[in-house]
Amino acid sequence: MTCFERSVYTFSAIVGQERMKRALILNVIDPKLGGVLIRGEKGTAKSTAVRALAHLLPEIDVVKDCPFRCSPIDRHEMCSSCIARLRGRGGVRRLRESR
Repeated sequence: MTCFERSVYTFSAIVGQERMKRALILNVIDPKLGGVLIRGEKGTAKSTAVRALAHLLPEIDVVKDCPFRCSPIDRHEMCSSCIARLRGRGGVRRLRESR
């Protein structure tokens, strides 16, 4: 680990916050749920939970420079910008990144 990397707390080690953890897990299982709004007092592990869960997820292929991180494989789920780039230049560039 370099001095710029942050150590990540383990998701399973977060005590309490069961509703928040369940909502995050369900959103990972089905992203079409539309996201999770997390709010609470300072120090209640909101950011820690999100970082810990994101650390567990595999890397995915996304369209480079797409603000919505569209999949380069499924054209039916691409945004209008990616579809236009796909038609205009004959393809989109892939980028591998962590969720």
